[in-house]
Amino acid sequence: MNKTLVLEPLPNNAALVAWQFVGQPFQEWPSWVQSTCSLQKDAEGKFELRHARRSGTQIVYLGEWLVRDLDGGVDFYTDAEIWARFTARR
Repeated sequence: MNKTLVLEPLPNNAALVAWQFVGQPFQEWPSWVQSTCSLQKDAEGKFELRHARRSGTQIVYLGEWLVRDLDGGVDFYTDAEIWARFTARR
């Protein structure tokens, strides 16, 4: 499954775009993920995305979400966190 969702934060109306990392090949990643992340394996051999930020590198594991805001900032959330914080627009 390769799906990109448009999210709405629960407290206001600003739209966000979210993408779940489920092991897709690089060419199936949205362009904003391709330009900011690299695929690596951790010491135990599990796949992870590394997202470079000014504050340091974020590590996104399988099943976690990257969320891009309107200003181009990117954050990540676990599956439980994203559904607790946002609602999806279909």
